Amino acid sequence: MTLKARLLAAAALTAPLFFAPAANAQDDDTTVDVITVTTQFREQSVADVPINVSAFDEALLEDLDIADFEDLAAFTPGLIVQEQSPNNTGYSIRGITTDSGEATSETRVAVFQDGVSITRSRGSYIELFDIERIEVAKGPQPTLFGRGALIGGINIIQNKADDEQSGSFGMGFGNEGQVEVRGHANFRLADGYGLRIAGVSRERDGYIENTEGGDLQGRDTQAVRLVLSGTPNDVFSFDLIANYQQDTPPGTSFKSGTLPAIGGDTDPFTAASLNTFGGFEGGAELGLDREVRGVTFLADYQMSDAWTLSAITGWRDFESVEIFDPDGTFLPFLAIAEDATGEQFSQEFRFSYDAGGALTGSIGALYFHEEGEQRIPIAANEAVAQAVLAPTLAAGFGATVEQLEGLLALNGFPGVDLDNPLSPFPYSVAALLQMGQLVPLRDYYLEEGSNSGETTSYDIFADASYAVTDRLTLTAGLRWTYEDKTSSGYGRNINGPNFVTFGNTLVTPYTPNGETVSQSGEFDDFTWRFAASYAVSDMLNAWVSYARGRRPDIISVDTDSPTMFSEAPAEIVDSVEAGAFWTHAYGTLSGSVFYSEYENFQTTRFDPNTISYVTDNAGNATQYGLELQGQFDLGARSELYVSYAYNSATFDDTDSSGNALELAGNTFRYAPEHTVAVGLNWSVAEGDWGALTFLPTYSWQSKVYFDNNNDRFGGILHQDAYGLLNARLRFDDAQERFHVELYGTNLTDEEYLIDAGNTGGSFGMPTFIAGTPMLYGIRGGVEF
Repeated sequence: MTLKARLLAAAALTAPLFFAPAANAQDDDTTVDVITVTTQFREQSVADVPINVSAFDEALLEDLDIADFEDLAAFTPGLIVQEQSPNNTGYSIRGITTDSGEATSETRVAVFQDGVSITRSRGSYIELFDIERIEVAKGPQPTLFGRGALIGGINIIQNKADDEQSGSFGMGFGNEGQVEVRGHANFRLADGYGLRIAGVSRERDGYIENTEGGDLQGRDTQAVRLVLSGTPNDVFSFDLIANYQQDTPPGTSFKSGTLPAIGGDTDPFTAASLNTFGGFEGGAELGLDREVRGVTFLADYQMSDAWTLSAITGWRDFESVEIFDPDGTFLPFLAIAEDATGEQFSQEFRFSYDAGGALTGSIGALYFHEEGEQRIPIAANEAVAQAVLAPTLAAGFGATVEQLEGLLALNGFPGVDLDNPLSPFPYSVAALLQMGQLVPLRDYYLEEGSNSGETTSYDIFADASYAVTDRLTLTAGLRWTYEDKTSSGYGRNINGPNFVTFGNTLVTPYTPNGETVSQSGEFDDFTWRFAASYAVSDMLNAWVSYARGRRPDIISVDTDSPTMFSEAPAEIVDSVEAGAFWTHAYGTLSGSVFYSEYENFQTTRFDPNTISYVTDNAGNATQYGLELQGQFDLGARSELYVSYAYNSATFDDTDSSGNALELAGNTFRYAPEHTVAVGLNWSVAEGDWGALTFLPTYSWQSKVYFDNNNDRFGGILHQDAYGLLNARLRFDDAQERFHVELYGTNLTDEEYLIDAGNTGGSFGMPTFIAGTPMLYGIRGGVEF
């Protein structure tokens, strides 16, 4: 299908959305207010932006009781957020997922905080508190969000300080040990100057019991923000923002679906039996210790009536250590830690033009520098590891497990069940085959790997809109990106070669002599967008766009390569989209249809032959879908919120050269075909005494796969369709200075999975992570 044909098809599919509402349009003066956004670097009504944007201002966040990314995703069509822990959160827009923790990886979904990229996986999850607005732009956003916005971006705009005194304080308690405290204080320093302090603390016990001690899947987060804002004169303003967050939750429940927990079963919603052993990482317990720090400086200088200079300076770093039991069993098979660090600095300058005429736009440049490392120590009980890996080891020796057991019988060990991890054979079969003697296996073997990356990039970008007529506006944008990247890594043993394979390492790719190897590369490319919007009426705006997105090239350690490295080419997406935004007396309705084609889509899999992770180029993929979002006033006392998304995202049968693809026909992971959310904010009663409101919300999604290989392990790595029912009953006093509320989430106590497969799946022992059960409680707050 040619580009022209796609545009025409998209426009035709969206025509009913464009013109059906116009026939019933109300008087142009009877419209509702819509959220103002800055997605295109200038203040606009979201109705006028030729992009599919889901925007949430402070009032809407409160009305929908959105407190974290998972709540946000429920009412953002096309967005899925999967939180194993604050250290390992996956963001998926239209089935395109960012969740890799490797320092050498690149993102597909961009996350920003006041225009500063916070996309690096281990530092991207932040608490949503004291927020002015959240904008989720879907589809490639190359000229607006830049590198890493292959399929969209999330921008979190925090509340700034003003020159008035204000404050708030809230507290809540609930089941599963829930304790929540949040608030802010704004101080007037002088005319045009203010200081704002805001913070939040959220704690919750784990909801999965661990028979080896403690609970799993809990929460323990504290975050604080300091903002200094000033307007020295009529043409200059600034905001200095400092953020700090610490997360120390208990461990992640990687529950084995193969071996039952002690005294239990393999059900992911019942008790697990997870542990570490051998004094791993100094005897550290399962869990996470993570700190994220950031400083942002925003400045705007009105150079003239038409020109504004904006500067965004950002510094950010994170440190996180997570200890987990990846095999999900009580066996001392593996214990793994991830010690990740990262630091970045960025500087953006942007000139914006708006003289009140037909032409508006911006031109700018961005400098970005990032360094990061991920150290991964791995401990193993060699006897258990030999049992788990027995089929792979036997195949490596050109034999079967039964033949190896026969060999052991000839050497005086009859009846050995070599691949039984519950009764592991304590001697090295590899030593018998290679050296003709039996060597005792160790109960604590340790190796370590590391990947690190350093990236320096420069961007030059321009984006402009021109009003051809009062109704028709054309938009075009172009971005050039240059990247200088260095990737490094090592793989080594800590207490000598392993006795399972008699190789230098058991799981970690080994580098020569265990030394660090490095590889550098330079890359550059152009990305762009074109859009046209047409005001069908004062209440209906229709648009169509074409954009190219890019996920940057990746250099990663590959010990199978003669150079010790491999380069994954940039992922490219070409997307065409058409949509409309209808504003009327009773609310708003927006939506779009889209069609996207991907090249060089990268996936990661575990290679049992080399016992290591490898990156595959899965080739081409195709995606199309529909998204709708509406907000409707149902009389004076209630408001209805609805969203719906349809998404078909599959790998193509062949690549551009006609070669068959391994994942042909498979659906993208974290890409449900249908998602629906409904919320009703109902004013039950109100009077001089105050108001009582009731907010029930329901979100539903169809079947979702957790692996791009949908048939892996017989297709068990998925979650069937399910829905979550939440509700809140709230009382506000007449002055809206005090409130108290009862709340509940997952009120039907639905059992659902947030992930499956994981590291255990790489060894034929997939693990499963249960979603949050029913939570309820009471909370209240005051404004002053």
